[in-house]
Amino acid sequence: MSRTIKQLFKGYLLQLETIVNKVPPELFAVSLTDDMFSLEMNAKIAANFVLRGYYPLLEKEAVSLMSDEQGKAAVVRQIIETRELLEKLPEIHNLDDSKVITDKAGFSEIHLCQSDFIHQYTASNFFFHMGMVYAIAKSKGVAVSKGDFDGLHSYPADFSFVKS
Repeated sequence: MSRTIKQLFKGYLLQLETIVNKVPPELFAVSLTDDMFSLEMNAKIAANFVLRGYYPLLEKEAVSLMSDEQGKAAVVRQIIETRELLEKLPEIHNLDDSKVITDKAGFSEIHLCQSDFIHQYTASNFFFHMGMVYAIAKSKGVAVSKGDFDGLHSYPADFSFVKS
């Protein structure tokens, strides 16, 4: 049996939590550039995209666990609560592409069938924002690795492909 959408996102929420737990609290306000979201906001958006994408597949209004509370504890709590809520939701075994989901992508209104909505829109946005968390942390010297991101890779602490 293949892995379900729910299992995929539960696993990657654990990886997001792993990365976030390695980040010192003072880096949560940092962004890659002045016109981009902070590490904290990227982590919150990533976690939020899981529910924003999953609920419409169940033909329910999306739920958001994002709060105005700031800081590392708030981010970790949102990730954990998202994973716990996702666990309580039914598995989705089949996508029905005759059903169209409408959402906003930036300033665009999008209309996508269920499979495109989860694969093209939800997953890409989740991984984009998770990747931003990783990139900001890595750029500030946090010891995160590809293994922290995917849960599969393993390298020695001092390993580098580009440094000899």
